Amino acid sequence: MPIDKNESFTGLILVSGQDRPGITQSLMSTLSEFAVNILDIEQLVIRDRLLLTVLITLDEAHAEAIASDLDLLQEKLQLDIAIDFVQTNINEDASDNLRVVIVGSEIKPVGLSAVASEIARLGGNITAIKRTARNPVIAIEMNLTIPNDSIKIVQEALTSIAINNHIDLAVEPGGSLRRSKRIVILDMDSTLIEQEVIDLLANHSGKSEAVSELTRKAMNGEIDFKSALVERVALLKGLPENILEVVRKEITFTKGAKVLIAELHKQGHKVGVVSGGFINVIEPLLTDLNVDFFRANKLKTANGQLTGELEGPVIDAAAKRQALEEFAKEENVSLDQTVAIGDGANDLEMIKTAGLGIAFNAKPKVAASANTTLNTADLSAVLLLMGIYI
Repeated sequence: MPIDKNESFTGLILVSGQDRPGITQSLMSTLSEFAVNILDIEQLVIRDRLLLTVLITLDEAHAEAIASDLDLLQEKLQLDIAIDFVQTNINEDASDNLRVVIVGSEIKPVGLSAVASEIARLGGNITAIKRTARNPVIAIEMNLTIPNDSIKIVQEALTSIAINNHIDLAVEPGGSLRRSKRIVILDMDSTLIEQEVIDLLANHSGKSEAVSELTRKAMNGEIDFKSALVERVALLKGLPENILEVVRKEITFTKGAKVLIAELHKQGHKVGVVSGGFINVIEPLLTDLNVDFFRANKLKTANGQLTGELEGPVIDAAAKRQALEEFAKEENVSLDQTVAIGDGANDLEMIKTAGLGIAFNAKPKVAASANTTLNTADLSAVLLLMGIYI
């Protein structure tokens, strides 16, 4: 039988016990007496308990001597040290092809169990689990290899599990692809900001109840967004043009919104906002945030008043999807590397089109249709779903 030149004699060392200074140094000092190479190493400390794993290649003739020296080290340091020797192919591709990020204010075993069970059902293998953040929410990341590496199929399967177990998760590609340039598109009303701009305008028109009811039905997908928008804008007829500046001052950003945009820019990503709201109100706010591109409806004005009409094309669900596609093409970024975030039915098309579509504190219909949900008051948690830790 021909010899496989890729095969090597390896030893997997597992060290566990009470953590204290000098353990890693003592282990490496022991191994340095032999002709070994380190292939992989990982250390974890939880509540002062150490888990240290080291994968080495070695001369098979030295295995017994190394095991003997590790036994002596185990007694000296009062640790548990186990070693497993085996001939193996060290050039096998063991890269993780998908990552699952679970976030929440608290994460219970039943949720993790359900996710792990579904991964196993799909034929996947979890190669690593680690907590990656405590604030603004807890984040747990799983690295996995899976035969069916179609990310959409895995997303759909795990999304169903997430909804049934009331947890938020995202499925993302592993490896270097995750760190490449990305486009992040956000909805404005009730996503980047806490309010609906048209409702703020309606508060000054005396038509707030009628407008709010139409807004609710449109966001829940109960009525067509475009016709509802035209009807709501008509109710604003006669408002003075300077009300736009008044309303602008009433707007508050969602917690974590500024952190999200600043960190995305720091990481080299581009940020856009596509809104069914009004450019007359939001443009100065987006300019101050250095948002890279934005698109929104425009209220028509004449003689210092709102006419109750829109100027230009309506930004509806199809227009939001189109904007995502155009911005991605402009920046030479594939749709797989785009992120779309929104809360209403008007956002569904862009959420479904994006590589990572996030329903943020979304209406039930939207949450059920998105591949990722995020139910937290802090928008910066989106960074965790993208694998960005600050």
